[in-house]
Amino acid sequence: MKRTKHLFLGLVIGIVFGWALGFLRLPYIEKNYSFLLGFIAALALVSLVLLLWSAWNKNFLPTQIDKKSFAGDFKDAATQRHIRVMLLGILVLGGIVGGLVVFRQIESFKLQIQNQNKKLQEMSALVETVKKNDLEPLMRSILEDVGEELKRNPGRTLRDTTIARIAALSIAFKPYKYIEADSLSEKAYSLGRGQLLQALVLMNIDTGSFARIKERALFAEADLRGAGLKGSDLSGINLQKANLKDADLSGANLKGANLGEANLWGAKLNQANLSHSDLKRADLSWAQLNGATLAKTNLNGAKLTNAQLIDADLFDANFQWAQSGGALFNQANLISVNFRGTNFTKANLSRANLSYSDLRNINLSEVDLIGVRCNKVLVDEKWMEKLKQWQPIGVKELQEGYSFVNDTFDSWKIPLYRLVKN
Repeated sequence: MKRTKHLFLGLVIGIVFGWALGFLRLPYIEKNYSFLLGFIAALALVSLVLLLWSAWNKNFLPTQIDKKSFAGDFKDAATQRHIRVMLLGILVLGGIVGGLVVFRQIESFKLQIQNQNKKLQEMSALVETVKKNDLEPLMRSILEDVGEELKRNPGRTLRDTTIARIAALSIAFKPYKYIEADSLSEKAYSLGRGQLLQALVLMNIDTGSFARIKERALFAEADLRGAGLKGSDLSGINLQKANLKDADLSGANLKGANLGEANLWGAKLNQANLSHSDLKRADLSWAQLNGATLAKTNLNGAKLTNAQLIDADLFDANFQWAQSGGALFNQANLISVNFRGTNFTKANLSRANLSYSDLRNINLSEVDLIGVRCNKVLVDEKWMEKLKQWQPIGVKELQEGYSFVNDTFDSWKIPLYRLVKN
């Protein structure tokens, strides 16, 4: 009868503790499986209670023990061992429950911090939006004054004071993240700088005055998505980290411009002049650069996936560690280009001139090399083996038309290998 009572008592205690743990969701799981957790925890607790109770009855409370002498009867080794097991079990259970409680509190604290940071970012974005709206009347006032000054001056020039006002306004337009679809945009851009630049381009300002504006004003991180800047003179301008996605820059003069890390995804740059410009780590994926001039341009680390550079001029450009998978370089001038480490997977280089370029550590997997010119290009020591792995189109013509030679050494006396036309 007593054993039945003890079993029933252990079951009740286990169920109560198990459901309590399930209600507290310990261990913590994102979805609510409280009842299932409680049931499993109840079984575990009942098993532990029965195990400890059995050990107690069997070894710790013999049937004929004298209760008065119980306090002094600790010399039996088996009894002491079972006492240690019982205490260890209680400590382990307490440690697990305590650890789960601490873990739950830490996760809850992390979630609160994330929510607070998100709210702070949204509030910051709203504050910047308000600031931008406050500056729009000032921009309209300055542009009206510029228009009046240009009308009075047949040479379309601007005074230094007016240029200074434009520069100060551009600096005041700080980049900020937009709230789009109930979330913040990944990068911060300045819509005001983009609007200011587009307005100035349309005002037909004298070349000298506009050059001073580009020199003094700040257009980095400008938001120019889909902007119409066709044929514009943007030479020497700083558009670093600007958003020019889908912008039309066909025929534009961007000589010496800073476009480092700019977003030019899908931009139209056909016939544009990008010579001596900085396009380091820029995203030119799906951009159109057909017939564009990129001589001595820095394209290191740029992304040109599926870009079009048909008949483009990249003479003496830096093109290291770029991503050009699927890009079209048909008939392009690629003389003396440093292509070291560039990925050309599935690109089209047919009838391109690669003479005197550096082709070490590149990837030409499935590339179209029909009619390509490769006289005096630098290649790897295992170039012939890599050609078999890459399986480019036109490899047979390339192997028959060029010889693989070691004709010189670099400054560290390391042998250089080249392809020489037969």
